[in-house]
Amino acid sequence: MHPGTIPALLRVARRVLIWIEPLLFRVIRLSQENSPMVRALLDAMESKPPEFFHNSVRHLALELDWDCSEDEGRQLLALCKGVSNFGSSYGFTDPVLLPFLAEMRIQRLSLTLSELFGPGSIDLTHSLFRSVTHLDMFGLEGVVEVFPDVPLLPVLTHLCLDSNIQREILLNLLAELPRLKLLLVQWQPEEKDLYELARTPRAYDVRFVIGLCYDYWADWEAGARGLSDPWAQGDDFVARKRKHEIEATCYWLE
Repeated sequence: MHPGTIPALLRVARRVLIWIEPLLFRVIRLSQENSPMVRALLDAMESKPPEFFHNSVRHLALELDWDCSEDEGRQLLALCKGVSNFGSSYGFTDPVLLPFLAEMRIQRLSLTLSELFGPGSIDLTHSLFRSVTHLDMFGLEGVVEVFPDVPLLPVLTHLCLDSNIQREILLNLLAELPRLKLLLVQWQPEEKDLYELARTPRAYDVRFVIGLCYDYWADWEAGARGLSDPWAQGDDFVARKRKHEIEATCYWLE
């Protein structure tokens, strides 16, 4: 609930440190803005056994320009095989990540698929998708082209996409995904005028939801810590439509 108190609590007693220290690393969000966390992590990588990271880290996000080398990033991924929620920005996503991700049982995945696989080679049958329930595809390159393969994802229930995809294409995709619970389309704040135009009520699939994204990684961290995030907000919105608390033709999050 209050992860900022962890460093002080670690000093109480050794038994408290043993109990609480894994919580410090349960959610790791790395960027230049949280350099103390980066330093603590790099120190732990030097002093802790591999089992510590495997058993502690469950949520890992590698943001743009985080203060760490690529080798250190790969070393971290090799240690964190217990991660179930992984996200990476354009600055770090690379085909080199594939074997590391395949060793994990990722349930929530947020990244640019064209960067992960390379242009023109996105493979949704890759073993890393075997446990993915929540997939956020950043960007547009190659995304629409792989829509025919999305039904092959064995346990997918939630899908998030960028805004610049034709509405008819999205609705056709939903028709091919009967077990999908939510299709969330996120718009950037500078697109608000277009967002307002898109709010005209129409008869859409109840699972179709759009919303504005102000701080993606802050939302990611909130969800990782069990707080409300766009996935949870979208689920609640769809549930309220199914209960007829909201008009079925409404599809925008306020």
